[in-house]
Amino acid sequence: ATLAPLWTCNTETLQGEGGFVSMPGDDEDKEEQGEGGQMPMSQASLQQLNMVKQQLEQEMKSLLNNNQALKEAQMRFEAATETLLSLCPENQGKPMMIPLTSSLYIDGHMTETKKVTVDVGTGYFIEMSVGKARGFCEKRTKMLSDNVAKVEKVLKEKRKNLEAITMTMQQKYYAMQMQQEAEKEKAG
Repeated sequence: ATLAPLWTCNTETLQGEGGFVSMPGDDEDKEEQGEGGQMPMSQASLQQLNMVKQQLEQEMKSLLNNNQALKEAQMRFEAATETLLSLCPENQGKPMMIPLTSSLYIDGHMTETKKVTVDVGTGYFIEMSVGKARGFCEKRTKMLSDNVAKVEKVLKEKRKNLEAITMTMQQKYYAMQMQQEAEKEKAG
């Protein structure tokens, strides 16, 4: 499975509650917005906030997909580690079912219990002792677990940012409604 990049470079970012938004645009806009092209969320238009919200939602969707792929890979390495536990000298010559596909198996016998061939990635396979293979799988499981934790941390931040944008947008909608009602009362 191909994973999209874990970290994306944003043209639109949010920093904290009541924070700032960075908006893409020409240099004149950035001069008006202040240092680094950022402006307080309260000064951004609804259209700008909506653009940032859509960008955040897209980034979160991508991160969720990446997180799922990482978890699936982690589970595969955990299963491989568990399978390696059955490769012991006592099991040599014993009958076993050999998977050809996820639902098709054939009868076989365990002929080798000391060495395995390990897919180390990018199409390379290395013959290793069972102990080394177990260590390799445990190392990969740990690495994947750490990456899952990092992605979940980023997702948590993105969720907070999305909530802050949504709240700011709701406040702006409410303010617009109040202003329209006030104008109707003046006219009527």
